[in-house]
Amino acid sequence: MPQSNMESLLWRIRCFHGMRHHIMAAEERVLCFKRELFEQLGVFQGLRLDADAYLPAITSSANLLYLDRSAAELDPTHKQLIPYVLLFCNGKILRYRRGKGGQETRLHGLYSVGIGGHISEEDHGLFAKDRGYLDGMRRELMEEVAIDDVRETAVVVINDDSTPVGTVHFGVVHVALAPNEDVARGRSGIVGPEFVSIAEAVREPDRYETWSRLCLEQLDILLDRAAAAGIHVRPGH
Repeated sequence: MPQSNMESLLWRIRCFHGMRHHIMAAEERVLCFKRELFEQLGVFQGLRLDADAYLPAITSSANLLYLDRSAAELDPTHKQLIPYVLLFCNGKILRYRRGKGGQETRLHGLYSVGIGGHISEEDHGLFAKDRGYLDGMRRELMEEVAIDDVRETAVVVINDDSTPVGTVHFGVVHVALAPNEDVARGRSGIVGPEFVSIAEAVREPDRYETWSRLCLEQLDILLDRAAAAGIHVRPGH
């Protein structure tokens, strides 16, 4: 092969590998744990109140790994770890609708009362013992409602294997207090955000995504657990 042709071939190979590396590097990698661990801890459907029986194990660096999101979404042998934050202000709860701009197309058009999302490998700080779980939760709050410091507590864990979405996800539900209601305005990550009364929020449960519906059905218990940890949502409690 003439030298010029050989040089051209080598250049094309280098370009191909460079493009392949860029594509691979560009894919989001999300935090997961093996479903086998979930089975060892105890499989459940819906909410589980004894969150402390799960949190130490599922947030331990020894049990966590990052997978390409496209693969994780289709892999029932792993669970993606998701912080799910219920945000309250003045006794009201933040509610919004899932928009078409969200990556999770299976939830579009449904109401939600949970702020949260996948934990990216980028959230893993150098000295993070939980592989970025808390950093990921803070990032979601900042992106969606512009809160960078919030009072919160984890109250329950949540699992729903009855849907394709739920099969590959596992949630940790937090109750958090917002400093004011302005945090819900003008953020691109959520559609039609508003703080509504709890009485209004619990109406028409079928209009909510599954995790939100499960939380709203047992909201009194969640708020009691939050109050026990010093996070008081309801006046007089």
